[in-house]
Amino acid sequence: MRDITMNAASPRGSGGIDQADIRFLVEKNADGIIVVDEDGIVLFANPAAEQIFGRARETLTGSPIGIPLIGGDTTEIAIHRPGGGSIDAEIRVVDTTWDRRPALLASLRDISARKAMEERMRQSAKMEAVGRLTAGIAHDFNNLLTVVLGNLESARRQSAVATTERAQALDNATRGARRAAVLTERLLAFARQKPLEPVLLDVNEIVLSMSDLLQRTLGESINVRTVLDPEAWNIETDPTELEAAMLNLAVNARDAMPDGGELVIETSNVELEAAYAAANADVTTGPNVMIAVSDTGTGMTADVLKKVFEPFFTTKPDGRGTGLGLSQVYGFVKQTGGHLKLYSEPGLGTTAKIYFPRASKTPRSPKADGPKKLDHVPLACEGEVILVVEDDEDVRNYTVSSLRELGYVVFEAIDGTSALEIVEREARIHLLFTDLGLPGAMDGRALADRVRVIRPSLRTLITTAYAGSVLLSEGRLAPGVELLSKPFTLTALAMRIRELLDRDEEGQGGRILVVDDEVLIRMLVVDTLGREGLQAEEAGSFHEALAKIRNIGDKLVGAIIDLGLPDKPGDGLVADIRALQPHLPIILATGYARENVRQRFAQDALLQIVAKPFDMETLMAALTTMGVRTRRI
Repeated sequence: MRDITMNAASPRGSGGIDQADIRFLVEKNADGIIVVDEDGIVLFANPAAEQIFGRARETLTGSPIGIPLIGGDTTEIAIHRPGGGSIDAEIRVVDTTWDRRPALLASLRDISARKAMEERMRQSAKMEAVGRLTAGIAHDFNNLLTVVLGNLESARRQSAVATTERAQALDNATRGARRAAVLTERLLAFARQKPLEPVLLDVNEIVLSMSDLLQRTLGESINVRTVLDPEAWNIETDPTELEAAMLNLAVNARDAMPDGGELVIETSNVELEAAYAAANADVTTGPNVMIAVSDTGTGMTADVLKKVFEPFFTTKPDGRGTGLGLSQVYGFVKQTGGHLKLYSEPGLGTTAKIYFPRASKTPRSPKADGPKKLDHVPLACEGEVILVVEDDEDVRNYTVSSLRELGYVVFEAIDGTSALEIVEREARIHLLFTDLGLPGAMDGRALADRVRVIRPSLRTLITTAYAGSVLLSEGRLAPGVELLSKPFTLTALAMRIRELLDRDEEGQGGRILVVDDEVLIRMLVVDTLGREGLQAEEAGSFHEALAKIRNIGDKLVGAIIDLGLPDKPGDGLVADIRALQPHLPIILATGYARENVRQRFAQDALLQIVAKPFDMETLMAALTTMGVRTRRI
């Protein structure tokens, strides 16, 4: 090896590096090292340089490097290899000498993996930012659509004797508004803010059920073929969204095959390893089920592939397509915990591969539960009261007027603070209907949690144009959350509210604490509560009742207490209950000193006094007045 010096030769034997040591360091260095003369001709290349340039050392030496080198410079360059392909490299250049002539020594480090990772991070951040933007747009747009669709529905109901032209105009306007709602739903799917309803599925069953539909959709010039793995594992995802994703991919494939071709849908079991996950963001390693949709179409360039999942990006002519199809697929797959990968070459076609983590349970048919249909709009039962919390004035006015048209008594509020004041003041409220996004520090979910503490029996329904992380848990609605998505119509609102008000939680009604030392009276009250769909917790003394309050107080929706208990008076139990459950409805039953007792509890809006002997109608009416839900309401 010739003598290499860095600006000055190191004298041998006087503290310098031995020539053999230099050779070892250069030859074994993981970075590529080359030496070029003043004309850019390569004088030396180590083995690592061969790997970087993709050329043998003999072909490198004596050839021009083709890279402008400046001493003391550090930069990043792209090195194109023979036969195609390139790598990204970081290059550092220092002055040196070669055969006592001026030369440049360059060290090159392959940074392709780092650059690819940085690009994936930039793309991921970009998609997240676009997702947040689209979710916000969809939220505002769905508020507008709620008002538009609701008033169109109202106009159609009120125009039963309208002319044909007017009825047609209303139908056209409704159809246009619903198409706009579909577009905003696709935006929410991309933003991963659309609540999913996952079930266990057999992927082969889904593909087979879709194949006939796809063949009819794509036309006779395109042959739809399926290649199904009979041992394909089960997955857990939203069947409606999966079918929509497959349809979007198929329609894109059709547009890429204007002269006809073949669409192949394949299922298979795959194991995604750590190496694949390292090269692809958001990948769940381990057993996955793959659904591949391949076409023989025109394919896409690398530049198009980089943008293909962005909302509104499309290569189709103006007026054809929204640019939301693939973005919807992307958002759905990501939200469900899966992974989406596109492979495409111009002139050779495109393959979309969707990976879903394997589910171990036995699936049920996704078509087992059909949509519920009603021949009429369900109305309110007598005395039912709803609190509407919505900061958008137009949406609030539409919702309140719709509910009143259905027969409900309605209170309204614009934020969580004023809503809480109404809940504490009005014991008659049976259901809270709140928007998720409210002004101030308390959103709809936080309001629902606060109300549940105050009134455990109060039903809550949240409405929103998008779910957001506050409502979603692993892509689906969090446990205990009841949702009505915007935009909603009067019919959808009526059905959802009726469903909640008529539902018995866990198959049983609320639990009432009955405290009386007379066994026969307790039996009569317990039997009446049972007929009204309520459960009874019995206690025969002050201390027994207090123990139940401490153990299950948060599960109670009300209490019926006799004033004359054998160990301590019942009014003292009221004070203990208020310390533990300040908003629990209480009926205090007494046969004496009623006026004195009434004065003592006059300020307690959630306490009513019933005189003994009482009839069961009076008792149940008192519970109903304080908002305890029974079968009669």
